[in-house]
Amino acid sequence: MSKTIKLLSALAMLGGLAAPGVVLPAAAASFDCTKASTPFEHAICDRPELSAADEVLAKTFATAIGGLTKDGTEAMRAGQRVWLDYAQRVCTDTATPLTEGAYDDDSAACLLEKFKARSTVLEASRMIGGHRFYVASQYRAMPDPNEADDPDSYWKVASHELSYPLLDHDDAMAESFNGFIKQNWTALVPVNPQDDSEASSDSVDSAVIKQVLNSRITLETSTYWFGHGAAHGNGATRYLHYFVPEHRALAASDIFAGEGWEKALLALAKTGLEAEHSDWLQMPDDADLEAIIIDPARWSFEDDYGLVIQFNQYEIAPYAYGAPTVTIPWDQLEEFKADNQDAVRYGS
Repeated sequence: MSKTIKLLSALAMLGGLAAPGVVLPAAAASFDCTKASTPFEHAICDRPELSAADEVLAKTFATAIGGLTKDGTEAMRAGQRVWLDYAQRVCTDTATPLTEGAYDDDSAACLLEKFKARSTVLEASRMIGGHRFYVASQYRAMPDPNEADDPDSYWKVASHELSYPLLDHDDAMAESFNGFIKQNWTALVPVNPQDDSEASSDSVDSAVIKQVLNSRITLETSTYWFGHGAAHGNGATRYLHYFVPEHRALAASDIFAGEGWEKALLALAKTGLEAEHSDWLQMPDDADLEAIIIDPARWSFEDDYGLVIQFNQYEIAPYAYGAPTVTIPWDQLEEFKADNQDAVRYGS
């Protein structure tokens, strides 16, 4: 198979595009398996579960680019090519594509997981609340310098994955929203091809749309990392709130006003935590706890009953307890209600 045919076949496999002269079979992968030549292509064709996952991925991608502008489509295709290169590297021992031999069962299982994860990422490219979002993503695989020479190591390759939604439109709101996402999310978890400082871990960082209202767009961000050799992974959940009327990040002053709201929220949070999680609490001092609870990145507005405050592992409880929340009833916060609060909560 020539390099051109292989590239077109890869695009067919990952983008639902048939290469000229290539007849896609009715089953067994989304490309012509009679022309498979690399271990990566043979793994897809020879393993039924992986072949099925490849077909799902091709359909998912075709759906994900439906209705996008030219720029949005090109961005998604570029991202898919980056993912294809990543997929061929991440499940090997050297972070380079296999040129001979075959994927063993463990490596094939790794590929299967990566195909399924990519389909999940692409499902976020869709219409939500009257807005067309698409997915931007970054991927990187690199040798772990601390493990590469150990023949028995399970962690020869480190991986970093980052995905986030952008608005597919050419207007002031899209420009503002996309700048907001890139500044506030990707700046926190960049995948830098020149940076080897995280070469001894795996990480998955994603931002997904949770609510789209007339006045607010909220994303839930999730970061997970697993240091090679560590006993367990770790993670964090935060929120990005975009205030649509003023094209900016939501501020605490959009929710609360007046003197003393911070101390009042702290007192209510402590009472709620004691009531909900008393047997597991390992509370920090008041200054550290207050810094967490007054941060809008910890606030969820999905519960009509109260403000939900998100904590992460280790912050107020042991690792085994997970990432607890506390809900503060809105009627207990009425005294400090800001003018924008109803618009933020209800989208009016």
